Amino acid sequence: MDKFLDDLFAKRGSVREGALSSIIEGFTANRRLQFAEKNFATLLYRFLNSLKKGSSNEIVLASRALGFLSITIGCGDNARELYNESLPLIAQALKSKTESLLLSVIDCLAIATFVGANDSEQTEASMKIIWHFIQSSSSENICVVVKKHSSSLLSAAISAWSLLLTTVDGWNLNHTYWQGAISCFLNLLEVDDRSVSLAAGEAIALICEVGCLDKFTSNIKIDEINLNDKGKNTTDQDFSVQELREIISNHATKLLQQTSLQSAATKAVDGWSNFSLNILKVLEDGCFEEIVLKIGKHSLQLSSLSQLLQVDFIKRYLGRGFVPHMLENEFLHDVFNFTPNKQMSGDKLYISEREEVTMNIFVPEFRQRDCEDDFRCTQRPKKPAFGKAKTQLLNKQRVLKGEGLRPNYDD
Repeated sequence: MDKFLDDLFAKRGSVREGALSSIIEGFTANRRLQFAEKNFATLLYRFLNSLKKGSSNEIVLASRALGFLSITIGCGDNARELYNESLPLIAQALKSKTESLLLSVIDCLAIATFVGANDSEQTEASMKIIWHFIQSSSSENICVVVKKHSSSLLSAAISAWSLLLTTVDGWNLNHTYWQGAISCFLNLLEVDDRSVSLAAGEAIALICEVGCLDKFTSNIKIDEINLNDKGKNTTDQDFSVQELREIISNHATKLLQQTSLQSAATKAVDGWSNFSLNILKVLEDGCFEEIVLKIGKHSLQLSSLSQLLQVDFIKRYLGRGFVPHMLENEFLHDVFNFTPNKQMSGDKLYISEREEVTMNIFVPEFRQRDCEDDFRCTQRPKKPAFGKAKTQLLNKQRVLKGEGLRPNYDD
């Protein structure tokens, strides 16, 4: 990895691209926390240099490397520095018209904010940047889908926006930023592309789960929705939260009843079933049925749609590095309350219940003293020596236990 670090300073773009690819591969196969912490400043500012001055392909690799660096080091001062330093360059890179670049940069922005944002204001700042990819406002404040972006980019942007929404308390959302978002997502439910429809359904269900529906529903206008049974026109009427839930649920139900879409929803989380059913459950009654996902030989319990969307996004981003990171990354352990090191799996490691410690203690020549108690005290080894030996023994046992419990990672 040190060689690749040196190659980031090369003048030839192809050499830097090769180094970036190798570093990404290293972060994917193994968490590389020690390498990331030791070389954080160099990695960060070389990645940012590539993001600023590199070719389109180099920017794609640099933004992906930034995301891996962020999720590897976890939350803290380094992650906050990465977020603050990368945000202006990411905003600049989003002016590109290259789709692969935009996809990589949006994902990078989502991960860097998810890990490093210090408060809801910073998170919403990133959400606003992503929101420009989802909608543009007309003079009537009606959400209009930006046609210049492909369906894959649009669905990726919605998923990134949803990921960041999972980290914000609904009460802390700025009510002026997201008015009309529900209208936009409901319109997107009607588009032909299923990836966009599913992403929009996820976003709507998440808004309902977060419990801040009123901050997303001002001037709501929904195309081609017949509400004659309620006697209201969506273009000039306000709706109660319950009425909006019914509207959203009806359209999501129609969408998710399509067998092909249910298959696509299940495939989106790589075989984790009941994904679309959980969305529908949240839309209908605000409840989420707890599900258990397999992470290697361990189990991860998810008790909310927010957690499910987070896992889905991070799994897609890390690819085959998902299992190693989930098993070793303390940041992800904290996010999902996941403690694989405490779960026994596979063959049990034999650890002796009792182990003798032998110590050689030098005792200087004894001089006769008046007090026999002083004699005994002189012959008795000092407590710190025994304490140090005991600590070394415990550390040894923990290391042996950790090696025995460390699973073989599957791609």
